[in-house]
Amino acid sequence: MPPVAPSRRRRAAPPATWRLGEDAPPSGPFIALVPGADAPLITLSLPAALKGAAREDVARRQAQDRLGAGLEVRPARLAGADDWTRVAVAERAAVLRWRAALGSAAPRCRGLVPDYLALPTAPGLWSVQADRDGVTARLGVGDGFSAEHPLALRMLTLALSEARATSAAPGAVLLTGEAGAAYATLFDGVTLARAAGDLPAAMKPVVLENSEESVDFARDPRADAVGVEARLRRLMWPAVLVLLGALGWAGAQALAIRNDRALAVAVQAETLAAVRRDVLPSGPILDLQVQVTREIERRRAATAPVAAPTGPLDLLRAAAPVLAGGEVQSVSLGIDGLSAALRVPDFRALDALAGALAEVGVTARTTRSGIDPDGGVAATLSLEVAP
Repeated sequence: MPPVAPSRRRRAAPPATWRLGEDAPPSGPFIALVPGADAPLITLSLPAALKGAAREDVARRQAQDRLGAGLEVRPARLAGADDWTRVAVAERAAVLRWRAALGSAAPRCRGLVPDYLALPTAPGLWSVQADRDGVTARLGVGDGFSAEHPLALRMLTLALSEARATSAAPGAVLLTGEAGAAYATLFDGVTLARAAGDLPAAMKPVVLENSEESVDFARDPRADAVGVEARLRRLMWPAVLVLLGALGWAGAQALAIRNDRALAVAVQAETLAAVRRDVLPSGPILDLQVQVTREIERRRAATAPVAAPTGPLDLLRAAAPVLAGGEVQSVSLGIDGLSAALRVPDFRALDALAGALAEVGVTARTTRSGIDPDGGVAATLSLEVAP
C-alpha cells in the first residue's frame, strides 16, 4: 500500500531574530527587532469598504493628521486580515537610523519589526516579558506594545479591564523575564505560565507565524513600487511609453480625483460619527481637532491616578534599615500608629537614631525612655511619615 501524503505541510521555521544593536547579527537570514516603544501600534477608524492601496492611503493620512508629518506608517495585517485597523508608526529619522545600523548585514535582513511582535502568541494567550528596562507585551494576535514599567503597568491594567468588560479576557498569560513576578498579582484569576511548556495543551504558542513580517520598516513598499515602474519604463519603446503613459496618467488622475472625493466624504462622515459616538455626543462641532483635543485632555485629567497614602508596612519598610542599628525589642501597631521598642547604648545613640530616621522620611517621637537595668537605654519611639 503506497504511503499516504500528509494533509498539511510542515511550516518552515521562521528566520532568526536579532535585537538591533546587540552583539553581532546572525550569519544567515534574520529579522531585526527594533524598539517597540518607538514603533507603537495605533488604532484607526477605517471604512470597511476600503481595501488594498486605498485603505493604506487613508490609514497613512489619518495617522499623519493625528500625529504629524514625518512618519513612516506600516499596516498591521496580522494573521493576514484584509480589514485591518491598526498601523505601526515610527519617525522617519528613527527608521533611517535603524536601516543604517544594519551595516553590511542589510542584505540578510528580512525585515525591521517591532520587538513586541516577536513574542509567542496563540488565540486567548497574552505574552508579557518584563525585564529590568521595561515591559514587552503581546495581547493576542493583533495587539502589543513596549513601554517602561510605570506606563506598562497602566496599559496592562486598562487592557485587562477592557478585555474583561467585553468578555475577551485572556485564557492564560505567559509571564517571563526577570521582573515578571512584579506583575503576577495584576493577573489574579488568570492562568499564569512561566514557560511555554507550562501552558495548556490547547494553547500552543507560535512565533512570527501571523504575518508579523508585513510590519516591516526595512523597506518602503511605495518606493519599491516606484522602482519596479522605473525598470518597466526602461524596457518599453519610449514613444509607446510616452503615449500610453500620458493616457494612463490622465485616466489615473481623473479616477484618483473621483476616488479622493469619495474617500474624503467617507472619512469625514466616519470621523464625525466616531466623534459623536465616543467624544462629543452633543453640542456644535466648530473646530473638530481643537474640541477633541480638549475633551481628551479633560478625560485624561479626570482619570489621573492619585498617589496612595503611605501605610504602616511602607513606613516600617522605610524605617527598618535604620532601626537595625539598635536592639529592637518589639514593633506594634496601635491606635496612635506604629511604635517600636528598642535598646541603644546611650541617649546620644538614641538621638542619632532619630536623626537617621528623619533622613529616610520617618519622624521618630520618643514616648518613653530610661536607663535599662541590663545596661544601655530603653526607649519607645512613635514612628510617623515626615511632613
